[in-house]
Amino acid sequence: MNADCTVLVASCDKYADLLGPFATLKRKYWPDCPFETVLVTEHVPAGGLTAFDRVIACGPGLNWASRLVKALAEITTPWVLMLCDDYYLEAPVDTANLLRRLEQARACDAVNLRLIPNPKRGVARPEEGLMEYPKNTAYCISTLSGFWNRTFLQDLARPVSSIWEFERYGSFALGGERRPILATKVREFPFVDAVHKGCWEPFGVRVCRANGIAVDFSKRGLPSFATRAKEGLKALVFALVPNTLIVRVQNALGLGARERGSR
Repeated sequence: MNADCTVLVASCDKYADLLGPFATLKRKYWPDCPFETVLVTEHVPAGGLTAFDRVIACGPGLNWASRLVKALAEITTPWVLMLCDDYYLEAPVDTANLLRRLEQARACDAVNLRLIPNPKRGVARPEEGLMEYPKNTAYCISTLSGFWNRTFLQDLARPVSSIWEFERYGSFALGGERRPILATKVREFPFVDAVHKGCWEPFGVRVCRANGIAVDFSKRGLPSFATRAKEGLKALVFALVPNTLIVRVQNALGLGARERGSR
């Protein structure tokens, strides 16, 4: 196993049904993963989830961030590649490229190197073929796949409870942090975010079916028309108004806090 980095997959009992497809797709599309893969959740899931080398079962009562902090305390590598349980691979992972990006993160003393250009508004760093996110801007902190300095991630997660708070509040809680937050200019970790707000995304279903994986609709269904309409309106607003202004207002008023509160 690579001694510099651990793949950390964050989950919980409520989303345990997503782990089987995650494991199947990881085995298929990343068979040469050089990192120990650790699952952090509430209870050890049933079934042979062979895509995970270790499970950190935190038991009931801890929220998403508390489980993350506990897992990071049990990991010794200086870097972690943090993923969520619904990040389903849809194409082969270029391991050599990921190792190169990990080395760049170290060389740049970055706190995070995101492997997907989302959001797209980064400042170009042509010497590294990367871009840099200005700090204290909307979603400069995100759970989207990327390499993290382990101690920085642990400190950032301590004051929050959910993914929603981690991304929305964490983006504006960086203080005098001078180390960069970097991102690739194209998607270099080939995944889809298969579930949103507890519902299957159609492209998540397509990835499963294209790989012969049965989708369990008894646990979660597709989003309703009302949810789709709301998301479309939200996307329009974000397209017209600066994202940082919107998120600062949302944070100040506590708007949208229930969207991903369970995660």
